[in-house]
Amino acid sequence: MIRLAASAALAAFVAMAAAPAFAATGDTLSQSDAQDLCARLQTQYQDLTPFKKGLPYWKDASDEAQKGEQACKNGNAPTGARDMQSAISDMYVKPDTL
Repeated sequence: MIRLAASAALAAFVAMAAAPAFAATGDTLSQSDAQDLCARLQTQYQDLTPFKKGLPYWKDASDEAQKGEQACKNGNAPTGARDMQSAISDMYVKPDTL
């Protein structure tokens, strides 16, 4: 019984820890926070590029990242941050958050 309760608690903790990855790009994110997140995600993406380039999922993730970078540069930081987070997730890496 104790093992079951401990397993359930651990599973709940893991699920809650993973949830904020995309929560930071919701509609409640201010424009300046979204711009900061864009910059952080662009840096993370650039750091991942040498290790992930050429892998089977690279093309789709790269296209999504370019779309996100363009949105960030054009003043649509919340959308750009969401696209960048999606691209990084597509590379099987947890994206940075604020």
